[in-house]
Amino acid sequence: MLIAMPSGRRVHPLVPALVAALVAGVLVLVVAARDDDAATAPASTTTTTAAPTTTTSTTTTTPPEPVPVDELLVEPLPLDPPTSYRITYDVVENGSPRVEEWTVRRPYEAVQVATRDGSPLSGSSTSREMYQVFLSEERGWLPVQPELHRPEYDLRAGESVALLVHLGLAQARDDGEHAGRRCLVYRTGQPPTASEVTAPTDGEHTDLCIDAAGLVLHERWVVGGVTVVERTATSVELEPQVDAAAFQPGPVAADVEELARAFSSIAVEADAETLARLRTDVLAPEGYTADGAVFRAAGSGSQPGGASEIVRFFSAGPDLLEVAEVFVDGPATVASPTGVPVVVEGWDEVWFLPAFRASALRARIDESSYVEVRHHDVRVLVDVFRSLVRR
Repeated sequence: MLIAMPSGRRVHPLVPALVAALVAGVLVLVVAARDDDAATAPASTTTTTAAPTTTTSTTTTTPPEPVPVDELLVEPLPLDPPTSYRITYDVVENGSPRVEEWTVRRPYEAVQVATRDGSPLSGSSTSREMYQVFLSEERGWLPVQPELHRPEYDLRAGESVALLVHLGLAQARDDGEHAGRRCLVYRTGQPPTASEVTAPTDGEHTDLCIDAAGLVLHERWVVGGVTVVERTATSVELEPQVDAAAFQPGPVAADVEELARAFSSIAVEADAETLARLRTDVLAPEGYTADGAVFRAAGSGSQPGGASEIVRFFSAGPDLLEVAEVFVDGPATVASPTGVPVVVEGWDEVWFLPAFRASALRARIDESSYVEVRHHDVRVLVDVFRSLVRR
């Protein structure tokens, strides 16, 4: 899993502000937050500006017993997910209001921009070619990393929530209505764009109202009895016609080269020599086509020496499948404090990592490497994982 995290935070006076925007608007330390050693593509947190966070410990002194992988095959909610959509939200964070517009065209493209009184505050964009963040100080966009990425602002919360209820990580509650659309409320712990899914507690919970398209129309994150963030949809457009240029916004920020040097990660198309390092072969599900492979590396991470990964991408219409092999400079941690150990024939150590955005199955290959299959639909996830062939 790729780390796109700044290592030279004092290189430029804008870097501290950029770091804050990345930490809050783009969760780039997915692996470190999971106590992993991998390097991954950027993901997002729940907000676009820094907010107080509370982490609820889910670790125990006794490791949980592994369960059969078939116990994950829970019937999902009946949904009619769109291939593209646009949502406008009114957001209040720590008492400060803003407006967010999310535009998504699955499987690879998304752009999110937050404004206040018509002036842009922050944003991020994902296309097939580039991941970017908006720098308000420069009034421009910084290209953070090239190559393929999963859209960070495409949560697919409705496609995960039934399994999360089954695992005790979410609770079905009551009905709601926002932007003229009916929705069902589910309560979980951390916000859906956090790095980990946690169960609701007395100290922290997040209520999500999810409609028949699987979209979140309302989100309220409460910590210690105080509402930290409330996000309410004011308009929803399904299947809008969106020009590809929308996912590569400009202008480019000034001092791009100096700012880019604050990042220690790289991402390039995987060549034949790189692909020869792979230890598994993938049998793509029917209807999926190969979209290429990317090599990502970082010079630092949760372990000294950092990590790298080779990610193979497959798509079927709006659906995206990733199969990654992660290589760590040292012992690799496969377990996750919020994960579920599962039994899969032919593998010694496998963990299921629940998520709203893209759940994953992770299995150890050897002491310093593992394979991870990422998808939003757990049924596809399990089928693909079972089809993996070790070289």
